[in-house]
Formats: sequence, C-alpha cells, structure tokens
Amino acid sequence: MKGGDILDLKVEKLTYKGAGLAKVEGFAVFVKGSCPGDLLRVQIVKANKNFATARILEILEPSEHRVKPFCPLFNACGSCHWQFVDYDFALLQKQLIIKEALRGEYSVPPVLKSPKTQEYRFKAQCPVGETKVSKRLLVGYFKEGSHEITDIKYCPIQPRVFDEIFDYVRKNWTLGAYNEKTGKGLLRHAVLRGSSASKKESSALLTLVLNSDKLFQKQREEIEKFLKGAPLASGCSINYNPKKTNTIFGDKFEHISGAEHILEKIKSKSYIISPQSFFQINPSAAAVLFDEVKKHIKQDSSVLDAYGGVGAFGIWVSDIAKNIVLVEESEQAVKNAKENFKLNECKSYEVFLGNAKERFKEFSRNKRFFDHVILDPPRSGCEREVLEVLSTITNSVIYVSCNPQTLARDVKILEGKGLECETVQGVDMFPHTYHIECVANLVRRA
Repeated sequence: MKGGDILDLKVEKLTYKGAGLAKVEGFAVFVKGSCPGDLLRVQIVKANKNFATARILEILEPSEHRVKPFCPLFNACGSCHWQFVDYDFALLQKQLIIKEALRGEYSVPPVLKSPKTQEYRFKAQCPVGETKVSKRLLVGYFKEGSHEITDIKYCPIQPRVFDEIFDYVRKNWTLGAYNEKTGKGLLRHAVLRGSSASKKESSALLTLVLNSDKLFQKQREEIEKFLKGAPLASGCSINYNPKKTNTIFGDKFEHISGAEHILEKIKSKSYIISPQSFFQINPSAAAVLFDEVKKHIKQDSSVLDAYGGVGAFGIWVSDIAKNIVLVEESEQAVKNAKENFKLNECKSYEVFLGNAKERFKEFSRNKRFFDHVILDPPRSGCEREVLEVLSTITNSVIYVSCNPQTLARDVKILEGKGLECETVQGVDMFPHTYHIECVANLVRRA
C-alpha cells in the first residue's frame, strides 16, 4: 500500500483524535470523516510501516449511524468532529475508546450523556485574522488540521449571544488583526466566557488577546470607544501576548470595563469565574461530572482538591466532607476559590497557592493524610513523582481526566503504589467531538 492508491473499505470503529479505523488485510487505515459501517472508496494519503491515512473519495454505502450535521459550516470548521454520527452511537464509541485505552482491564460503564447537546459551550476562544486584499476581519475557528480561519457567524453549540458579540467584533474592530506568518497585527483572539445561569442578554466576559505587551494611548482610546458600542458584553479585559506561540493567553491581564467576573450557578452551588480561571465549558454536563465525583466521597471525610482551580469539585462535595484543602498554582483562580468558598458558606476549608508538587511533598513530610484526593490535572496528566507523593497521603484517589490515554498511564503508576482502580466512568462534556471526560475511582485495599 502506498500514497495515491485507491481502494474500497469498510469502517469498523471511531478512534481517539476522531478518525475512523478500517482494516485492509489486517493493515490499519485511518479515515477522517468516516463513520463505523460506512463502505467507502478512499485514496491513501500517506502510508508507513504500521498504518496508513486516507481521504474519502466516495461514500458507496453510508452507515446506518451516519446523520446529517446540524451545523451548516460543519465541513469548513474544525471544532466538531462527529456531528455526522448519531449521538447515542457516538457515546458507545467513546465508551469503546476508554475501554481500549485502559486495555479492557477495568469496569467502564456506558458514558453519561450531556443534558444539552447544542448551545452547551459557555467558553469560546476564536482566532482573529484578516482577508488578504480587503482586510476584512475574520472571527471563527481553524479549519481542521490547519491554521486557516473559517469565519463563523453562527455556531449552534454556543449561546446565541456569543454569535452576536463576535459579530460586533468582526464589524467594529478597527486596530487590525494578527498575521501568524509575519508576527504582525494587533488582535490575536477574541475570547468569551458566559454563564448558563444568567437570564440577561449581556452575560458574557469578552477578553481581547493582543499581540503586544502594552497599549499606546491612542490604542487605548480606540478600544474604549469600541467597547462603548458593545452592550452585549458585561465586561471586558485585555490579555497581552506578544510571543510567537500557539498558546492563547499571555501572562498579563488588564481589566478594561464592566464586570470582572461572571457568576455560574449549577444546582445549589455558585461559582465566581474570572476570564483567566479554568472552569468546565459545559455547565449542564458539569453537574453530571461533579455528581459522579461526589458519589465516591464518604461522609465526614477530609478531601484534598488537587489542581483545584476555582473550587469546583471541593465546593460540590463540601456538604458531605468534613474539611476541604485546595491546592492551585494560578493566583487568580485561588482568589476566585476563596470567594467561592465564602459565597457557598463552606465551613471548613483551606486554600493554598503555589507549586502543587511542592505542596504535596510538604503534606507528605508533615504526615498529613486525606481520606480522598480529587485529582484533576491538565490534559497531559501527572508527573510520576506527583502520583508517587500523592499515594503516600491518601488511600483514595478520584482521578478526573480529559485524556483516556494519559489516564491509563497514570492509573498504572498509582496501581504500582498499592491503589486499585475500581471503575472508570465516562462523562460526555464535549458532545459531537472525540473528547471525553473520565472519572477513575482508585482505592487502597486493606
């Protein structure tokens, strides 16, 4: 098999990263945009020793699980990977992805559904660019596998107010947009964070990410003028990011006008969230995720909320836990966490700012023990040393992960330290994408 070959094949399953997998005489072929059960005519794009990638030339027989995407820009936008797959069937595929990442060694129940599958995304980070000739502003998402911006005027997975605010930016921003190739131009990203709890139209924080480390007076005046006409945004901040990087935010934020945070309410809990603080983008499914974590917490227990952010998990379990200790490296998130513990009238809590690994080591040296550790690390997972230290201060780890592959690696490390993985429950935080949140419950047997 070589690049350019044309062949017919049938897709067996979906894989992490989104592509469908087919086997041709036992050889793996990955096909983007394919659905299990599809009979396809494809062209090999690239073939190596272990697998090949291919593109669809023709759908000879569509799968019974293939549906029409509800977004008119699905084929041009790279954000939703599986809109063409029936939702319930996509959940079965996600369950299979988790099982395979864990090599079938643990109990993996059916993935828990998101209560909302449209208008569920309450944070959006849109790259901004310009057309080459007319310099018309583009605000949208990158096409899959590229840094070419698709101008998105309507996105059905985010609130309608987001479309309106982004359109205002598109039509009224006058200070130019960033060019990734030249490194010049001012506006890099427009970022919105909204609240599902607000009944007001103006319920979103707008952050303008600038390719600069400061604003000149004329720029500041122009931005202030721009914001006066943006009534749908409840507050605005500037983020300065002059580095040539794919990271969206730089280190420095400046509040410009209006509200400095939004208030998210999920069931009986309330959360103050600043633009730079992490919080789940799907509030309706966050309640499902938080409840899944909570069911593993014992009454009157001590809980370490590791990488605790604004206190999402710690506050959710605070009504059954005896004491919550939160550790977080972001100064703004710690500020929000302290406000949130007070806002929710939590009685016994401690909040620590600083390097998480060093704080965990300090707990271990001081022989401070916790009944449970809620562990919610970045997508890359945890360092081995962090896991080894945490295993000395608890007999129970509830590991929340957005990457089944790094979760599988880290579970093995924790098992090597005497903890046993009982179950791994998937929660669909990101409908119509291959992304999946997992909650692994690990306990030490007596």
